[in-house]
Amino acid sequence: MTNILINNESYSDKKEEKKLSDLSNSIYKTMGQEEIITDIVLDGESYPFDQDLDLLDGEVSQYSSIAFKTSTSTELAFQALDSCNGYIENLNDKILELCKLYQEGQVEKANILFNEVIDVLDLFIQLISSIFSTIKRSRPSLLASNKEVQQLEIHLLSVLKALVPAKERNDIIMLCDLLEYELIDNLTQWKIKTIPNLKALRNL
Repeated sequence: MTNILINNESYSDKKEEKKLSDLSNSIYKTMGQEEIITDIVLDGESYPFDQDLDLLDGEVSQYSSIAFKTSTSTELAFQALDSCNGYIENLNDKILELCKLYQEGQVEKANILFNEVIDVLDLFIQLISSIFSTIKRSRPSLLASNKEVQQLEIHLLSVLKALVPAKERNDIIMLCDLLEYELIDNLTQWKIKTIPNLKALRNL
């Protein structure tokens, strides 16, 4: 008989689902609204959980042990915060490299890297907005952090808005000023102040 666990606690499969997909759907029905399955461990082998995971087409009886790991969206948001500093450091390195290329007149290489930086910044904005929205739902009283995050977001978006016309005008001085001072300063504020403040809410 297959041993089924959820977060290391035994789960009784009353319906005795035959397919892994049916079992995972049954488990979802027992979970809280903010809770999601993050991993599935099949006979000791761990896989990131995804509804489209091919393994879910398999039979429950194939395995002697099936373990599901779950987490709340808030817990995942705080975990994502832990990776933000590395994300910012990588961005700042790319921005400094970009400025160097422009200043050396390597415009073709710089333009390629510029597009990459803009794409990564866009992803960062989406990530931090999603993290903040999730944390705010579970910590509705964080008014001070709310204002701080909004101000940094507005400034970051205004810098991005100014970058494109500067690039189109080929205004290298303006472009490098925006990148090296405004943008790096904004990202550094996220790293040294706002992200630590958000992390501090974890245990509140």
